Amino acid sequence: MNWKFISILLAAALAVACASETPRPDKKVGARIEIGVGHFNRDGKPFHYWDKQKEIPAVCARCHAANGVAQYVREGTNTPAPHVKNAFACTNCHADMLSYERHRVAKVTFASGRSVDSGDNNMNLCMTCHQGRESTASVDKAISGMAADVPNPKLAFVHVHYLPAGATIYGTEAKVAYEFAGKSYAGRFNHVPGMNTCTACHEPHGGELQAEKCVACHQGSRPEKSARELAEGMRELYAAIQTYARAAGGSAIGFSPEAFPYWYTDTNGNGRIDAEEIRPDNGYKAFTPRLLQSVYNYTFLLRDPGAAYHNGRYAGQLLYDSLENLAASGKAGVEKRGTARP
Repeated sequence: MNWKFISILLAAALAVACASETPRPDKKVGARIEIGVGHFNRDGKPFHYWDKQKEIPAVCARCHAANGVAQYVREGTNTPAPHVKNAFACTNCHADMLSYERHRVAKVTFASGRSVDSGDNNMNLCMTCHQGRESTASVDKAISGMAADVPNPKLAFVHVHYLPAGATIYGTEAKVAYEFAGKSYAGRFNHVPGMNTCTACHEPHGGELQAEKCVACHQGSRPEKSARELAEGMRELYAAIQTYARAAGGSAIGFSPEAFPYWYTDTNGNGRIDAEEIRPDNGYKAFTPRLLQSVYNYTFLLRDPGAAYHNGRYAGQLLYDSLENLAASGKAGVEKRGTARP
């Protein structure tokens, strides 16, 4: 038996087998999964906030339980859910783990009661959670019948919740941000074809922006300019909120991202919330209706870090009107007359 010849044949066969199993450089790679990031951030607070409780409450389970979205899409409601160990399960979004088909979502109903259909099932699925939990209606309900500039102990911070990007994109069609009476607002922001859905711009598992897609069109600085302008406006609004709160409420206010209710009394008046001021009993208690309206919008824009890109005109209108609202009191140290609204 010619062992040398046989060894040559085996080596050739092994080389062919290895070549067939080795990915080619030009092979397209699908959506990737990275444990510890985004929807798979097993250690993240959104998945462990309730660990000291018996279970995840039904009101939170839709977006924070391992299979909360799947239950909501299937039944239209949620029940209390077990604690999450590894963040979302794949079946939370995928109805079929062989084809990776996503759950079908015909329409999305926002906290305002308004419903939309984006025409893209993936986007509808994303907006099932990324939409906020309060609205113009809930703020109006809280301040109904109250004098605009009189502190009321019944008022408390109304929190839109986190990452309400879907509400920003749809603008006045969602009415999740606070819209002032008598004003008109921009509706859905439509990006260019092919870049007009959530998953066209964001990696679906981790949520990261796929920025390499942006440079094909955005060679200049227009998006960055919009973001800078919004950031400058946010600083102006925050200063106006603090000035107004001292004048109308009689006590200083400040924001801290560390813990709910986020807006605290600045007891030492140094313009910021220090660690010793972050206490449940130090939540700001001198809200007026006018202050609550503007604080709600400030927080809405803060909670959507991509607001300038998701719907820059709508974000600018919210910012302008919130400043104008405070300026009308004469107690905020700002003047909007003669300035242009987006």
